[in-house]
Amino acid sequence: MLSGQVVRGWAAASVLSLLVVGCGPQEKREEQAPAEAPASTAQDIVGGTNTTIAENPWQVSLQSSSGSHFCGGSIIDANWILTAQHCVNSGGSISKPGRVVAGITKRSGSSAGQIRTVSQVFVVPGYVDANIGKDAALLKLSSPLDLSGPNAKAIPIVTAADAAAGVTNPGVISRVTGWGTLSSGSSSLPDTLQTVDVALLSNAQAQSSYPDETITADQLAAASPGKDSCQGDSGGPLTVLKGGTRVLAGIVSWGYGCADAQYPGLYGRVSSFESWINSTINGTTPPPGTTLLEKTGLSGASGSFTHFAITVPAGAATLTVVQSGGTGDSDLYVRQGSQPTTTAYNCRPYTSGNAETCTLNSPAAGTWYVSVRGYTSFSGVSVKATVP
Repeated sequence: MLSGQVVRGWAAASVLSLLVVGCGPQEKREEQAPAEAPASTAQDIVGGTNTTIAENPWQVSLQSSSGSHFCGGSIIDANWILTAQHCVNSGGSISKPGRVVAGITKRSGSSAGQIRTVSQVFVVPGYVDANIGKDAALLKLSSPLDLSGPNAKAIPIVTAADAAAGVTNPGVISRVTGWGTLSSGSSSLPDTLQTVDVALLSNAQAQSSYPDETITADQLAAASPGKDSCQGDSGGPLTVLKGGTRVLAGIVSWGYGCADAQYPGLYGRVSSFESWINSTINGTTPPPGTTLLEKTGLSGASGSFTHFAITVPAGAATLTVVQSGGTGDSDLYVRQGSQPTTTAYNCRPYTSGNAETCTLNSPAAGTWYVSVRGYTSFSGVSVKATVP
């Protein structure tokens, strides 16, 4: 068994040869795991059975460019896939999957499915690690999927109103699907799509099982004896019935081992992300050359910081910040969500002089800080932030 916390997907797309996050057998945050944690049961997905894509037509496989599966996802629109953030975010570096494959029951049949590349990745701001929430990302496809056939369909998301009506109450039986490993720690993935039913738990129940973690409101727990999602399932769907219709309630995220009797699986709670999902999908890409910040004549002493807050819109492919001109030596810092420090930042070129540039790909929508710090005293410096 993996006694440490593991996210339930293979490595992020940029480092697929390494087992890093989501559903890989690598242990993560092992120091937080109780030493006495019992061994998990080695069963199907875990404890599930074969299924078909026609029964779960919203399921997709995130793959490397060469076709290696590393995470799952769900079709929520012909142009959009919802997945786990840890599948595309490795230490703050956002990367695109090599491709997304829809409409397949068997991984070996990927060539017969609908294969799409990803044009943009959007992530929930403030993510640090899967175990503390915000584990959701949207992938915008380069071209829309054909949803007219039986093997590729969009699934409605559970809304906050649905959740309030009891759709995701404790005790509700949910369904998880994916091509994840059949036992905790295994490196072998099944060829055929797997399915398993697990009961939803309250966050209080989950918290009692994970006393060293903080189960956040945007997480959803589920467990049944000997049944669970496992490594390779990350990002995939946890669905429930609303009337007679399947709706998307969770995103496979993390847990201690797989199907361990003591530890339930944790999922991103889709209803918590409803407004972010809707605003991202319905938002418009900013017009070319939008200037978010332009300051001139900046000056400061050695060691002094000057901070500027900017708002990055949804849909920005890149955020470019350019510092230039003036005399002396100043350093450019850029950070998401909080003012940067000398040890906390998303970008810091740290070169001699004042000519410095930060380019951040697929920046999260929301507040960012652009800061200028004096390495020595400086004056007459300009700084400009733009999105394309």
